[in-house]
Amino acid sequence: MEEEMMDRMSYVSRPVRRNRLKFLLGGGVIALAVIYLIFTATQSTAAYFFTISELYARGEAAYDRYVRVSGKVTDAAIQFDPRDLMLRFQIADENGQTLSVVFHGPKPDQLRPDAEAILEGKFDGKVFTAQTILLKCPSKYEEEKGIVEEKVEAVR
Repeated sequence: MEEEMMDRMSYVSRPVRRNRLKFLLGGGVIALAVIYLIFTATQSTAAYFFTISELYARGEAAYDRYVRVSGKVTDAAIQFDPRDLMLRFQIADENGQTLSVVFHGPKPDQLRPDAEAILEGKFDGKVFTAQTILLKCPSKYEEEKGIVEEKVEAVR
């Protein structure tokens, strides 16, 4: 009688163990998939933040990597071709190091000499190709209107 009872209990516990094992394996696979998706999403949107001097100092290690650079728009000519939506200008850091910038998209309204710019894009060693431009108004306008920021993304 006891043997029969033990056989029934082991028979019942086997499917329960299998179901528990399937549940744990399935949950583990789902957890790994979620971790992988989070990791790849953050890797693809992550951008290193550099000053212009740091960007040049990194040399080839910075080429063709998605980076973020900040500086002030210089007094050099700001060239915009409305037919091709091609914008060319330069920014400079506090050390006086300059960086030539190319942007394919509409010209931001706040793009003026001395405007603070944060650019996201890729550097090929000579020219920085911006995908995103974030501008802050020059300080002479801050007192009157407050800080104005404008973000413009490249046309794809």
